[in-house]
Amino acid sequence: MADTDSAIHLRSLSRPPTGSDPDHSSQDETPRHSSRYLPDDLAPGHDQHDDLPAYSRAPPANQSPGQGHSTTLHRSGLILFFTVLFAASAVYSWAILAILSFRPLSTRSWQEDTSYKGRHSKNLGWGYDARLYRSARVIQSILSVVILPWTSAVCAHAAVIYMQHQKDSMGLTMRQVMALADRRWLDISWLSDAFGGSWKQNGSALLVLAIMLHFLGAIIYPIQSIVVNPKIIHVPVSINHMGSVGDLTKQSSYYDSTAGSDVVKTRAALLNTDVHTYQPQLWQRMQGQQLSNFKNFSAMTDPFYAQIPSGFHTGVLQQFAPRINSSATSRSIQADEFPSGCNQNSSGFFANYSSLFVDGSVQETWAVTACMPNVTSKSPWVQTRNRQDFSELLYLNVSVQDSSLETKGLPASGALYEINLRTTAGYFELPNFMNNGTPGPLLESDPTPNCGIHCMEQTDDYSFYRRARRDENIIGNATNYIAQDVPWLPLFFDNKGPLLTTALALFGPGSFLETLFGSLNVVQSSLEGSGVEDDYYDSTACIDLAPLMNLFSATQGQYITQDTCVSIYFNSYSASYNNAHYLVAKWLLAIYTSAWNHPNIFTTAAFVSNKQWAESMEPIYGIYQDPGLEMEIPDISLAGVIVVSIFLGPYLLLLLALCWYGSWAPRWTHRLDSFVMLRFGAALGDGVFPMLFAHDMKGIKELDEIPGVIRDVGPITDNAIIPINRMGLWGGKPLQNLRRYECHEADNEAMTLEEVNQVRRGGAGSGPVGGRVI
Repeated sequence: MADTDSAIHLRSLSRPPTGSDPDHSSQDETPRHSSRYLPDDLAPGHDQHDDLPAYSRAPPANQSPGQGHSTTLHRSGLILFFTVLFAASAVYSWAILAILSFRPLSTRSWQEDTSYKGRHSKNLGWGYDARLYRSARVIQSILSVVILPWTSAVCAHAAVIYMQHQKDSMGLTMRQVMALADRRWLDISWLSDAFGGSWKQNGSALLVLAIMLHFLGAIIYPIQSIVVNPKIIHVPVSINHMGSVGDLTKQSSYYDSTAGSDVVKTRAALLNTDVHTYQPQLWQRMQGQQLSNFKNFSAMTDPFYAQIPSGFHTGVLQQFAPRINSSATSRSIQADEFPSGCNQNSSGFFANYSSLFVDGSVQETWAVTACMPNVTSKSPWVQTRNRQDFSELLYLNVSVQDSSLETKGLPASGALYEINLRTTAGYFELPNFMNNGTPGPLLESDPTPNCGIHCMEQTDDYSFYRRARRDENIIGNATNYIAQDVPWLPLFFDNKGPLLTTALALFGPGSFLETLFGSLNVVQSSLEGSGVEDDYYDSTACIDLAPLMNLFSATQGQYITQDTCVSIYFNSYSASYNNAHYLVAKWLLAIYTSAWNHPNIFTTAAFVSNKQWAESMEPIYGIYQDPGLEMEIPDISLAGVIVVSIFLGPYLLLLLALCWYGSWAPRWTHRLDSFVMLRFGAALGDGVFPMLFAHDMKGIKELDEIPGVIRDVGPITDNAIIPINRMGLWGGKPLQNLRRYECHEADNEAMTLEEVNQVRRGGAGSGPVGGRVI
């Protein structure tokens, strides 16, 4: 029975009207417009129900006149839900972008290795951060499109509550309500009102707030697009041990401890050294792998030797490696500058070779002297990872007197030279993503103790506190006996300087000068009776290589290939040219004619010597690589984060506050739209706003005198059991949350159980109040 009663409509539960005049004593306000603007149906003695809209004047069957469908005011909270979702999305996208610009969310930093997921149970991998970044960018793109339409929808939603909660009916004029209904916050024509003196007639507090919100909404995402830039980084994925190199703190020979092996290896390398072959271990301080050769050291950018191939990239790891750079200078000197008593110096290097060739009445001679004072008392190398510098001096005296060779300009006493080789060694940072793939400079101190967060420890058997001091040079080992013209003593010296090793390779035991005489005799013995001379007359054959000949014979952009070999001749003049004296004389003459190129020649020789020495050390200094994973992240400065947050924060707070304001109170219509203005026009009638041409709305004064506030203008009939009130523009009281108001049939609301009980008790309603019905 209760369910049946609750479905009873109000139109059958009202008492018959008494026909008495409306009691205007319940009105709390008096219309403030001129009487000439009042519609005729509001004139004294006119029944206010005669001009009701058609849907009210045509009641359905069994319904008393003037008593239509009714409903109560309702809240509209759905827009609040979507606004909260909008704000949460905006905060989420901006927070993700801001955080990812400084650190990932899956781990503590972009440099932390995520390959050890078993050790870090909370490690989600870089894919998690990539998905977060992608979602933030997608949401940001969507919000940048909908931010202004949604802001406008919230403002229109709040305008309903704003216009029904004014203190009196003239709290807003019809012109001000029309400005809100037209959504003037989206139309820059409000500027003409603000600067044209008509803002007071059109503007309202809600319109000001809406303009502020739309201004903030319009600039937030353009500012974000300026301060947020995509940046490509490389994040760790896996650490790989690529091998080990020698450590300058462990300089003892590892592969061969036999005395002189370093000299022999250097000598063999110098035989094939040229200026055009690519040298993979010749570095320059330039990005990428360089196709470097020995053509011209002076044109290179900080050239140096390192065991690792040039351009080796360690990815996201910071790794260091030893480097050695030797640079030679050369100058001609006078006889008094040549060291005296060099052959008497027990800790020095001295070599002297000479030859006399007699052919009938012709006597041809050559001689060469090499001297390096005080080079075997202690090694110039220091067992340290700190930077170290030392210099070596080599003095040469070259003399050639041979009628068959062009010796013009060569003095009879010989040409004297001073070769100064300056060597610098230490450690440098290998190319990686942090230094843009450029090899680092020579470091002044050991990089191991102060390695940063990108580092991977490269050695285990070295203690910072056991590091050798710079003055703890290596003491060389040598057998104490006296050498004459052939310098055997320095051959036993460990950890030689590169210039001493080069000098021994060129002039020491087993050198070209010492061995050619014997080897040529063997060749000539095997040649006799072979018949080759008859078949290959006027031909030559290469039988040996002279050290550095590929460099001595090089001229500017041209290489004399026939001079790079020690060759014998198969013709009638072979007796004059197939002898060791002549062949050595040619080599010494090449040293003299290449004096202009001595700096490059001896720098190249030192590079080869350094290479042989470094590769003989024990490989205990590990080199690691992590190629990294290419990943795009946002690049935002701290200032950019602050600026965007300053605009986004107040915008969202104001938007949520306005949405809450529009949702907490029951409302008489969903939003302030065209249908609301249509009902206003119908209520005011043709007497106030006839269908006339109106180009200039500023001249229509009625818009400033007619109220725009919706009001409760009283019940539609007296003595109703359940009062049904009307809404109007003039007079009346504020709308009541629990009061029923006339409505369209589609919005008719069935009685509640409380109202059914009130009908049964025979409750009476209040009297009507005058006003223009909407």
